[in-house]
Amino acid sequence: MYQAGIYCRVSVEEQDKESEYSNSIHSQIQMGRDYIAEQNDVAEIKIYADDGFSGSNFERTEFRRMLADIELGTIDMVIFKDISRLGREHIDTNYYIGKYFPEKQIRVVSILDNYDSAVSTYDELLEIKTLLNDMYLRDTSQKIKTTIQAKRSMGEYTPKQPPYGYIKSETIHNHLEIDSYAAEIVKRIYRMYRNGSGCSVISRTLNEDQIPCPAKYKKEVLKNGYAWNVGKGLWTPATVRGILKNPVYTGAVAIRKHERPSYKLKYRKAIPLEEMELVPDAHEAIISEEEFAQVQQIRQGRQVPYFDRNKEPHKYVGLLFCGKCKTAMRKRYLVSHNNFDGYMCGFHQKMGQNYCELNHITFEKLDELVVFAINQQLKQMRTDLKKLEVQIWQRKPEQDGKIARLQAKTERNTEYRKRAYEQFMDDILSKEEYLELKQMYENENRQYQKELTVLRQEEQKQQETVNQAKAWMEHFNRRKLTEKQLTRDVLVELIDKIYVYPDQKIDIYFKFTMNDDS
Repeated sequence: MYQAGIYCRVSVEEQDKESEYSNSIHSQIQMGRDYIAEQNDVAEIKIYADDGFSGSNFERTEFRRMLADIELGTIDMVIFKDISRLGREHIDTNYYIGKYFPEKQIRVVSILDNYDSAVSTYDELLEIKTLLNDMYLRDTSQKIKTTIQAKRSMGEYTPKQPPYGYIKSETIHNHLEIDSYAAEIVKRIYRMYRNGSGCSVISRTLNEDQIPCPAKYKKEVLKNGYAWNVGKGLWTPATVRGILKNPVYTGAVAIRKHERPSYKLKYRKAIPLEEMELVPDAHEAIISEEEFAQVQQIRQGRQVPYFDRNKEPHKYVGLLFCGKCKTAMRKRYLVSHNNFDGYMCGFHQKMGQNYCELNHITFEKLDELVVFAINQQLKQMRTDLKKLEVQIWQRKPEQDGKIARLQAKTERNTEYRKRAYEQFMDDILSKEEYLELKQMYENENRQYQKELTVLRQEEQKQQETVNQAKAWMEHFNRRKLTEKQLTRDVLVELIDKIYVYPDQKIDIYFKFTMNDDS
């Protein structure tokens, strides 16, 4: 008996459309259940419904849950309305249908495509259909982009959330109106910046004056449905910079602020301000064009390259964080106290001691602690590797015995099923008796195959752990790492994160660890 999951998906664009074969979640579920009702060897186990998800990528909540259930052995069959419900992206859809599902021994049924992997292979016609779906996705993406740009070229502000300082008009569609309270804060930010205050000073001042940051203001004051649920609710230098470089405050609408290399990618590249195509006088301005231009000129003069005073990149960048507030640590040079050159909590440096206590560590102390921890980790890995190799060697006879017994059982059941068929053909067994025996042998063999797969995966996982550990040992084959050898490449190779605490202690999370239960 197949344990089936019904997978359904509908995108936001398709939710309001109706057709002969409705794409609604309810319709897809019913179609799957109707199919199951016609089968004698399929049972419904779970429903997976991604409502409002595009088919352009596979990072969908219910789809990932379905994959997890496949890995756990909860389901061994997937049913969907047609191939476009699984996905519209050509390459990944073909990967799941042509490689992933077959490797996991998952039966796949696409109802409207008349495709059942149990009776037919994944053929060229289905591949062509996935290619057509991909072309449809690209065409839809282009149409949406063109529509949005056309609206913006007419002065409409199309994003759902208005920028801080504005609200959406209730009478004119996609038109911005000034929010008097927030607009005064925007003017204050521009005025402070022109008078010499930096973004850090401005953000700190606004926080000290207890002015809610844009996200908190939209959600808690305007109550406009803004889905803010992260961060500390404070102004940050990045928030201030975003306001200072946004031309919307001059009354303009940007036709494009970002460009995406491909419709399949979420990554977007910001278009430089000087290259943006702007539609002026789209709404009332908060900042004059002259004042905005002056601020951009000041910003250009204050830009600092992302290197230290020795023209060398920060070797701990992306790895070093404050253990108290989890903010990235930043290089800090104190000219009058050379012995205190090192790394400081970025949040403390930007916002002051009211937001995170002083957390500072010198370059020398950090390198000393990190080198010691790495050497201890490598030493422990050598010990653990020897233990693991002994464990694998000790378990191998028992593991091989289990595999041999399961293979023998599978071969025996295959022979029994063959004999049952011969007895059926010789009228020794009735059709009902034969089908019952056939089903029993197939179910048992399916279970044996699952157990074999688990055993082989365990063997493979253990061997991969050993191989990876040996590769690391060969890569770092020196008896002891020194501080001079602690380069950026070594840090990236070994370490995922480092947390620094005010008491000069650190926590290191290594990318590769071993334990006795591996």
